[in-house]
Amino acid sequence: MEPITEFKFNLDEEYENEKGVFTVLSIHNNEMMIHWKNGEKTLTEIALQRRIQERRQREKIAEEEKNNEAKSKPKPRKSAPRKKRS
Repeated sequence: MEPITEFKFNLDEEYENEKGVFTVLSIHNNEMMIHWKNGEKTLTEIALQRRIQERRQREKIAEEEKNNEAKSKPKPRKSAPRKKRS
């Protein structure tokens, strides 16, 4: 499993959480102003959004590992149909 990297938010960059895609408008101390694609703006704690991004990163890695395991497993062989006895 890849290590989780600490998440850093940058001004004018887009990120996504469960509510949708948002852009960071400003960062001040422990908070940042974000703007969602739907036009809504809110002031939120950086630590909260960082935890969300790190969790989403862990979930993505786990899903990729699950998919890779499924791809690497050999597919079961199909047996030939049995002939009917008369």
